[in-house]
Amino acid sequence: MSELRTPEEYTDRLIQSYQRFIDSLALLEPEEYTSPCLPDGWTPVATVAHVAFWDDYQRRRMEAALTGAWAEQMPRPAEDNDTRAAVDGSRTWEDVLAEADANRQKLVDFSRGLTREQIATVYREGGQERPVLQILLEQMSRHAREHSQTIASYCGSWQRWGRAGFRQFYARQSWNFLDTISALSEQTCLTVPVVGEWSVRDTLTHVLVWDEYCYALAKQWPTVELATLAPWVEGNLDDLNERLMAEKAGMGMIDLLDGLVTVHRRILRCYDKLPDEAIQTVAEYGWGQKDTLMGVLYTFASHTAEHAAHLYEARRDGVLQG
Repeated sequence: MSELRTPEEYTDRLIQSYQRFIDSLALLEPEEYTSPCLPDGWTPVATVAHVAFWDDYQRRRMEAALTGAWAEQMPRPAEDNDTRAAVDGSRTWEDVLAEADANRQKLVDFSRGLTREQIATVYREGGQERPVLQILLEQMSRHAREHSQTIASYCGSWQRWGRAGFRQFYARQSWNFLDTISALSEQTCLTVPVVGEWSVRDTLTHVLVWDEYCYALAKQWPTVELATLAPWVEGNLDDLNERLMAEKAGMGMIDLLDGLVTVHRRILRCYDKLPDEAIQTVAEYGWGQKDTLMGVLYTFASHTAEHAAHLYEARRDGVLQG
């Protein structure tokens, strides 16, 4: 049993895990919503309906416990998950997403209204007395995270891209990122805040240090010596970003841009040399995480795309001007 948290902490975890799920869905193309591309032949639309169903069911189960009804008297669903998924696969994306949003919000509101004592209280279930609310609040945060990981794994998979398709995708993200600063003056890049206090130069530096991490992985894959990743994985993320970026404080704009182009080409060169099997081999890449090289590169290409979007938005809104 995990430690007892405050109602606010449970609520925050429910919000964050669902946002992560929604973020993973944003990586899909509309034509993939009804494609049986996920494990067991599930479609993304069925997965969203699945999350919506259990958010509703488990909330009602906890509400029943609070009213004094034994949780074990709550009737189990008549159909199993696979049966529901087969039916839900034909529903519209807009309907299931709206239902999922509404059901998670109800769960969040329910969690926010609890007291610590209610969460800690034991209720009879399955012939035992146990803290049903505490168990289910933890479970529903974990449930959304697990399905977001399933979606994200598919989005960065060989199944989705193939070798050539992924190479094209990866290259496009880097060039799109560099396009965001075309025709901007060096003074603008150095002085105008675009992401919090970060300037364009800061954003370029941030992307470069993590591209360098990807290169450190790619040139070893799939036999990665984790000690070589220490500069990028030891410490909390905020401290890592601050230290890694500070190490490049003396680099001018030309050197930064040259560094971005060079490391990007080196990553692609490693990718091109690796056989298909190696690219699809799962290996550890720091923080105790494991994935294929394609999955790792997809994650960091998506990270680059997010920062490109920040810079595009700053230009659109007139924050960045040549």
